[in-house]
Amino acid sequence: MDNSINEKFGVRLKALRDKKGMRQEDVGSLFKMQKSTVSQWESGRLPHPTIIVQLADYFNVTTDYLLGRTDSYTPEGPNSNHQPKDPAKRLPEEAQKSLKEFTRYIYEKHGLKPE
Repeated sequence: MDNSINEKFGVRLKALRDKKGMRQEDVGSLFKMQKSTVSQWESGRLPHPTIIVQLADYFNVTTDYLLGRTDSYTPEGPNSNHQPKDPAKRLPEEAQKSLKEFTRYIYEKHGLKPE
């Protein structure tokens, strides 16, 4: 296996985690794993393919991006049917909570129930 894939995966996972303001513990808890496991991933040990897919979904990037096969977060080309996910999911957890509270406030203010 090409070590550059392992290295790129680790670097990109760490960058995505940092961008979201997450700790290794936070990512580990998403998968019911220890911080040390996430540390191993960031040091170049690839997780199971299903976890790679779940990480790509969570961080709203492609598996090809995570594995260093492309520098683009989203698929390119005329056959791409990638629908951007909610950009709010890329915000730090604290900002996501604030957004949810504000949304709830607006609904209540106008007598509506959130969906």
